[in-house]
Amino acid sequence: MVNINLLPVEYKEKQKFNLKRVLIILFIILLTFGTVYLYYYLELQIDYKERQLKIMKTELATIDKVIVEVSNLKKDKAIIEERVKVIEDLIANQFYLSRTLGEFSAVLLDEVWMDNLSLNTNQTFDFTANTLNNYLIAKCMVTLKNDPTFDNIELGYVRKSKIIEENRDLEIVNFQLFGLFNYKKVE
Repeated sequence: MVNINLLPVEYKEKQKFNLKRVLIILFIILLTFGTVYLYYYLELQIDYKERQLKIMKTELATIDKVIVEVSNLKKDKAIIEERVKVIEDLIANQFYLSRTLGEFSAVLLDEVWMDNLSLNTNQTFDFTANTLNNYLIAKCMVTLKNDPTFDNIELGYVRKSKIIEENRDLEIVNFQLFGLFNYKKVE
């Protein structure tokens, strides 16, 4: 049979305290609070990470500018080092060339006037000069051969020409000499 309660609602028997129902409700409330707490905690973490990301992006932008500047400075440094090397080479060559010219001027006779001097990297030289006669050319060659800084002195050509100066005819002899210049002996 089926139990039917015909009593009015006021007289109805109150349900007894149900522990299971209370625990389920408590669990649902705790679960709701835990979910809300976790949501706000994760939102705060996301905001914090986004702020850090923005800061890192600005730092990265400044670092990129510094990297570009450093690379430009490295290029500039390489260019300056190259220029300094060229200048140092020029200074060294200037010293070498002044010493070479000094050697030539010390060896050449007073009666010989040099027109053109050419020094090559393979230690050869050639020059053209003027003098008054062939004897002075021979004397100049002997003087160069006797000097230890010059080797293999050879005569290239001899040309005679006349110059009229103050109603006088002067005979000028133009000649070319070439040979080897010993760099080591100059230093």
